[in-house]
Amino acid sequence: MAEEAGGEPRREAGCGIGARLRGARERAGLTIAQAAQRLHVSREALEALEAERFEALGAPIYVKSYLHRYAALLGESQEALDAQLASSAVMPAPDLTRIPHATAEGGRHIAVILIAAGVLIVGGLVWWGWSRRHALLVVAAPVQHSARPQTRTSLGPAHVTAASAVPRTAAAAPPPPRATAPATAQGAVRITLQFPAVSWVSVSDAAGHHLFRGTLSAGTTKSFSGGAPLHVVLGYAVGATLSVNGRAAAPVPYVGRDHAASIAVTAQGQLLPAPRHSGG
Repeated sequence: MAEEAGGEPRREAGCGIGARLRGARERAGLTIAQAAQRLHVSREALEALEAERFEALGAPIYVKSYLHRYAALLGESQEALDAQLASSAVMPAPDLTRIPHATAEGGRHIAVILIAAGVLIVGGLVWWGWSRRHALLVVAAPVQHSARPQTRTSLGPAHVTAASAVPRTAAAAPPPPRATAPATAQGAVRITLQFPAVSWVSVSDAAGHHLFRGTLSAGTTKSFSGGAPLHVVLGYAVGATLSVNGRAAAPVPYVGRDHAASIAVTAQGQLLPAPRHSGG
């Protein structure tokens, strides 16, 4: 393949997005399965990109996300691929003239919905703060109780004499260490996941047993139950929804720059960041 003056490889006329990605992958010596494993996405998603079946990947924002990640892995220009995608006939620009104008009644409905959503968010933050404080108090209560003296009776002269005869080293000997409770003592938790796009998923319980490990297609809703904390790894978490014990939770703060997320879900319904390897 010849090169242009700037050093950029010159693409043959008529070379589409799929052919360009497939050629770059083959030059890199990668199979579809190897590329999918490196990106933590499904093999079907990459096959859809190379076949230019963009409708199988969902909304245009998901298509661009998959395309950018694949281009970064293969060393292809994201700007050039975006330009080809914008001019492609499979993703036409929306006709803004056909969008209905909002009426005054519709505006009031939207305002009511926004207010209700704000109330729900504030209530969720208050509940999260209360549950976290309650959990800390429950953990600290046994420690405070163990520090209290067991008897308050006064000692007579005979007891004082006997106590003074005990060596200082024996009197100052610390009590034997108490065994800590395993992580599974927190109880069980149930989560429900829903995905707008294809995503690789791994869910394991506190003992490290995998409840699920594989790829889920777009529109899938899946529930899991196990000993808390559950370790959840999502290969593509953008737009995914999560509910814990029937209550909605937001995994958005834990989504990284690669669109993946690794979360620990406690028995109290809290979401905490977790190392990527702990769920996978």
